[in-house]
Amino acid sequence: MGRITIRDVAKEVGVSITTVSRALNGYTDVSEATKKKILEAVERLDYAPDINARSLGGKADTTIALLTSEMTPDDENGFLYGYIYGLFQQCGDQGCEFMLLVTSRAKQEKLSFQQLCKKKNLSGVVVTGLRVDDSYYQEILSSDIPCAMIDMRVRGTNKCRIEIDNVLASKEMTEYVIGLGHKKVALVNGRRDVDVSLDRGRGYEQALRHAGITPDPEYTVYCDFNEEIAFFAVQRLLTRNPEITALVCASDRMAIGAIRAAEELGLRVPEDLSVTGFDDIPIAPYIYKGLTTVRQSPTEIGKACGRAVLQMINKEKVKKEIVLPFELMLRGTTAAVRQAPREKAD
Repeated sequence: MGRITIRDVAKEVGVSITTVSRALNGYTDVSEATKKKILEAVERLDYAPDINARSLGGKADTTIALLTSEMTPDDENGFLYGYIYGLFQQCGDQGCEFMLLVTSRAKQEKLSFQQLCKKKNLSGVVVTGLRVDDSYYQEILSSDIPCAMIDMRVRGTNKCRIEIDNVLASKEMTEYVIGLGHKKVALVNGRRDVDVSLDRGRGYEQALRHAGITPDPEYTVYCDFNEEIAFFAVQRLLTRNPEITALVCASDRMAIGAIRAAEELGLRVPEDLSVTGFDDIPIAPYIYKGLTTVRQSPTEIGKACGRAVLQMINKEKVKKEIVLPFELMLRGTTAAVRQAPREKAD
């Protein structure tokens, strides 16, 4: 049997976890009879409170971690902070511990996911930023530890996926661009080995086909969600394909890199080239006349993850996929297609 937790004591006595915690911490609002039963159960079960855990609302034995591989010195997106804040807030409201864990492929080789959870005494995990070929990704799917995964496909028990509908969001944004008269629309995507990139690519292709446009593989570039990579990739893309009049980008940072590339080539946005982003990062409304993009809330995603993991910990039923709302933010980087095509560079 694993380590006895406060949850086991509460179940033994037939009271809430909060009642057990308040009794053990000397609160006077617990009756003497109930307190006696709790203390007897503690002795009978040989329960030892975790001295490293804080008693927050009676769930100090419940620890939820945000596991990420996306920690960088310059997180201009603010998404990781949003996830952290939302999950931290949810943990605080529900009285459990929050932990931030940053992983890498090298770390994953040294310590398995199961070993990590045991070492950190984790009750549940929120996961973001893993690639589909990361060892933790497959380990998580086969484990029984409650996990909420952001923008990643899931299977198995105690797992759920939390996201906006990335396929639909990308499809609607591409349809908006096509509605402005653009037929030569390119995709600036993230990574080939990330589920969210695949979904945004599907939405883009669905919109093209719905409009009777055959997707051109030459019109898709992968830029690792990186502004500098997008800058150089889009320069090459537009130089080789001057007929392109619009770019649908799978992140705002790549959209910024794409706009810089267009300006380097002497193009005006949106007069010569329409550009859209994805995420609505904090600076999006204030740059380039306002970036047309898809808005989603990382804080709300973090909160939803916390709620889902806690429900799984409490053996409550949770949907395999929880879809949150998004919104198209139509701003100054998109406009009706120009009439005269550009000439191909030598």
